[in-house]
Amino acid sequence: MASRIKRKTFAENSYLLKEGEQTETAFLIMSGSVEVRLSDLGDNPHTLAVLSKGDVVGEMSLIDNSPHMASAIAIEETEVVALSAEEFKERIDNMDAVTRGILKILVKRIRQMRDIIGMKSSETNWSEWKNN
Repeated sequence: MASRIKRKTFAENSYLLKEGEQTETAFLIMSGSVEVRLSDLGDNPHTLAVLSKGDVVGEMSLIDNSPHMASAIAIEETEVVALSAEEFKERIDNMDAVTRGILKILVKRIRQMRDIIGMKSSETNWSEWKNN
């Protein structure tokens, strides 16, 4: 199992994950900092969190096989341990069925909340409307 665990270093301003893409890896941050951003390439990006040593990013996509709902960008040189989808699946499969089911429900609810937030941020702001 130890041979499947890989360390990787990301340079400042490099992407660990990109919103909308699907990857086969989650990352445990060993050092450095990672900013999680929603709509990173759009007109109105939002910082959701700044993660550091001991935090994990990319795990939700490994739980539900969906694309990433946000981008993760190293804001300084960041060292991580990469956890493959295969390794993660083995660990999830060893959980009892109730715990595994609750975990999947939580991920689903987080994604639903993200969708609601996304809808609200894209609504028209009528206070800025001008009659020409």
